[in-house]
Amino acid sequence: MTPASSITPIARLSIREDVYALLRSGILNHVYPPGHRLDLDELEQQLQVSRTPLKEALHKLESEGLVQILPRRGTFVSEIDPKNIVESYDVRLALELFIAPLVVHKIGAAAIAQLHATRQQMRDLLAGDEPDDTIERYISLDQTFHVQIVQVSGNDRLIEIYRTIGGPLQMARLYQKFDREVYLRYTEPEHDTILQAIEAHDETALQSAFAAHVQRAKGRVLNLVDSTQPQG
Repeated sequence: MTPASSITPIARLSIREDVYALLRSGILNHVYPPGHRLDLDELEQQLQVSRTPLKEALHKLESEGLVQILPRRGTFVSEIDPKNIVESYDVRLALELFIAPLVVHKIGAAAIAQLHATRQQMRDLLAGDEPDDTIERYISLDQTFHVQIVQVSGNDRLIEIYRTIGGPLQMARLYQKFDREVYLRYTEPEHDTILQAIEAHDETALQSAFAAHVQRAKGRVLNLVDSTQPQG
């Protein structure tokens, strides 16, 4: 049976996007855990939508690597695969290194202000209490910060690819237990270094900051995933 918590009927006009957003959130938050089979009949009834927008949303999730649609078997939430994580981080870094010179030459005051606003939201979150969704909210802001940087490139196809590879990485990162000290000691300074390089319009410094951040993030997520894998 499909988990029904937090499920409400879709009422807005953009049905496909609403279904996509709801299912994506459920997958990233492990309402639908890795390996879970999505019951399309049940989802239709819960969301009160027809099969067409549901299938369109699932195909979009498939393109992001969050679900697998297997003929004659069904639709399953993707398993967290260490090989996929490594490859996704490597692709992410390649894209970030590529856009670094574009960003430092094209970015303006408005985009820098937007980045500072996102960073402030991240700092505020870490400075506040620790509700159950702290890790989810922080990782979402983390993704927003990086996407905002990539958007400066103006390359729509590159932005789309970057968003796509971010899905499986978010899903893997949400396995971790929230640890304020880890974020304050590692992640926050890394983000500050990235933003400082952007403000200085320093291409070399930005590429170096991207590389250090991705390599450390990849290591932390792989250690996390390895710790959750069955032993023996």
